[in-house]
Amino acid sequence: MASHRSSPAPAAGVAISALLLALTGPAAFAQSGAAAARRVAPAPAADKVPNLAAACRPEAVQAVASRLGGAVTVGETADGPKFPSGVKYVAAAGTLPAYCQVTGSFVTNPKTGKTANFLATLPANWNGKYLQYGCFGHCGGIILNDAASPMVTIIAQGVPGEAIRKGYASFGTDEGHAGMSWATWAVKGPGKVDQDAIEDFYYRADKVLAGVGKKLTTAFYGQALGAPQTIERAYFQGCSGGGRDGLVAATFFPEAFDGIIAGAPYANMMGVSIQGSGIALATIRSPGADIAPELAAKIAPIVLANCDAADGVKDGLIQNPAACDFRPERDLPRCRDGAASGQCFTDEQIKTISTAVTAVTDEQGRVIQPGYSVSDLQPGMFRVKTAPKDPSAAVPWPDVMAGGDGLPSAAFANLKVFGHGADPDYQVRPLISFREGGAGSVTGFRVVFPRAEFDHDVAAARMGIGAHPELVGEFIQQNRKLLIWANLGDQGLTPYMSINYYKQLAKLHGGYAKLQRNVRLFALPGTGHCSTGGEGPGSFDALTAMENWVEKGRAPDGLMARLYPAKGLGPDFSKPPRRTMPLCKFPEMARYSGHGDVDDAANWSCAADDTRMLKVGESGRQAGVLE
Repeated sequence: MASHRSSPAPAAGVAISALLLALTGPAAFAQSGAAAARRVAPAPAADKVPNLAAACRPEAVQAVASRLGGAVTVGETADGPKFPSGVKYVAAAGTLPAYCQVTGSFVTNPKTGKTANFLATLPANWNGKYLQYGCFGHCGGIILNDAASPMVTIIAQGVPGEAIRKGYASFGTDEGHAGMSWATWAVKGPGKVDQDAIEDFYYRADKVLAGVGKKLTTAFYGQALGAPQTIERAYFQGCSGGGRDGLVAATFFPEAFDGIIAGAPYANMMGVSIQGSGIALATIRSPGADIAPELAAKIAPIVLANCDAADGVKDGLIQNPAACDFRPERDLPRCRDGAASGQCFTDEQIKTISTAVTAVTDEQGRVIQPGYSVSDLQPGMFRVKTAPKDPSAAVPWPDVMAGGDGLPSAAFANLKVFGHGADPDYQVRPLISFREGGAGSVTGFRVVFPRAEFDHDVAAARMGIGAHPELVGEFIQQNRKLLIWANLGDQGLTPYMSINYYKQLAKLHGGYAKLQRNVRLFALPGTGHCSTGGEGPGSFDALTAMENWVEKGRAPDGLMARLYPAKGLGPDFSKPPRRTMPLCKFPEMARYSGHGDVDDAANWSCAADDTRMLKVGESGRQAGVLE
C-alpha cells in the first residue's frame, strides 16, 4: 500500500520551542488557512453586535476595562500582536464576521501586583460562550492561542477561523512571562527563582484568566448591547503545553470550564525532562553510541513491516503500536563482529535506540516515564542537534541559563529550575544511569533514575503537572467533560503518557464505560506531535464534538479525521483531503470493512464492543504501557 505521509513528524530530539519557531515560519501556511475558511466553513451567523466598530474603539474598550476594578489593563504587549492602544477592529470578510481584538495585562497575584498578558478575540456574532486557549511548550508568547491566526489549528484542531465563525469570545495568555525560552524567565540568579512567575506558568495565569476573561467578555458585550450579559458555556482547548494546561484545569480548578479539550498533553514535565535528559546522554555515553540519520531512517520501515498488518489491514498505519512485538535488539539488522557499516546496527547503537522506546524506570524497575511509541520513529531522536565539545563533561551541553538550546538544555533546565530552585550545584548527569534486565516487565536497555529524586521533582512541580488521575474526581462529580487526544506517532511527547493516564482514570472511576460519561480519549494513528505531520488523518473538529457532548448530551463515539496534503510544515486546507478515517473512542480501534478504498472513511467503523486498543505486546510492555 502506498504511503500516505504528508509531512514528517517532529523528532523527540527537537525541542518543542524549535518546533514552534519552525511552524510559525512559512507564509504559505497562513494563506492555506484562509483558503480553508472559504472552502469548508458555513456563512457566519447574524451579528449580535450591529456596530462592533464603535464598540471596538480604544476609548470604548478602555471604559469596559476600567469597570473591572483594576484587574485588567488594555494596551500593547511585548509578546503579542501589536495593536495601537491594544485594540484592533477587523471588518467582516468572506465567511469571517467582523471581530475585535484586544491585548493587555491582568493581575494574577494582587498581593505582589504580578501580571500576565492576554489576547482577546470578540466577534460581532457572539454566541454567548467563552473559549480559552492553552499555550505551547513553556509559553511566553501569544502566537498559537490567537483565534485569528491560522496557526491556532495546531493547538485547537479544526480549520482556521473556526472559533470566530462560531461566535466564541476567545482568550489566550502568555502565562505570565515573555519570551519562549526554557526556564530563563524563572531565574533571578544562582539559587533564586521567580516563584510568582512559576506559579503563573504552572496554573495561576490560566485560572485567573478564566474568571477575568469571562468578566471582560460580559462587560464588553453588555456595553455594546446596552443590556447585562451572561456566559452560557465555557470551554478550554489546547495541545502540547496547552494540553497540560487543560489537564491542570480539570485537576485544580474544575469549576472553570464546562468542557476541556486536551491534545497531546505535556502531562508530566518532570518525567519528560528525565526522559529527554537520559536519551540525550545515551547518544554520547560511548563513541559508538551515535547513530547517523541515514542509518536511523532504516528503523521506521522495519517497524512498519512488523506491525502494520496487526490491526487487520496493511495500509501504512499502525493503529495500536503498543500491541507490536518489535524489539530493537531482536529485529534490527545487527552488524557482524560489531563492525559498523552504515547498513546495520552495532550493539551500542541498538542500545541507544532502546533508550527511546523503553520506559524510564527507577532502581527497582518501576516505571517513571513511559517510552516512545515505535510508530514513525524519526532519525532526529537518536542524535542531538548540537554535538557537545566534551562528551564526558558533567554538563555536556551549555546550560540553558548560559545560552544553551535544544532538548538536553531544556530538559536539564526543567529539573534544575523547577525541581531544585536553580541550585548552581545541581547536576542531572550523575543521577542518570543505564541498565537492562531486572525482575520487572521492563527489561530492555533503558534510562534509570532514582525514585527518591523523581518523587522530589514531581512534588516540587506539583501544581504544574496535569497527570494527577487521583484528583479528577471533583471534575467528574460536577459532570464536566474532558476530551483527550493523543498522536500515536508523536516523537515529541510519548502518547503513552495519555494512555496510561486514561487507564488509571478508568481504574479509579469504575471502568471505561462509566468513565466515558465524562472523559474520553481518542488516539490518532500515524500522526506527529499536535498532528503537525505524519501519514495518518490528523485534522478533526474537536470543538463541535465538545459542544454536542456538553450542550446536547451527544457524547462523541467517533471523530471524523482528515489527512490534507502538506504545504510547508502544515496542512493545505484548500485541497481535498487525501484520506479520511474515523477516530474511535478508547479502547476501540477503527475497523476496516475488508473491501473498498482504505483512504475512505466510509469503509471504516467503530464498534462499541471493540477493545483492541487494550492489547499490549512486547513493544508496549517495554515502553511501560499499563496492562
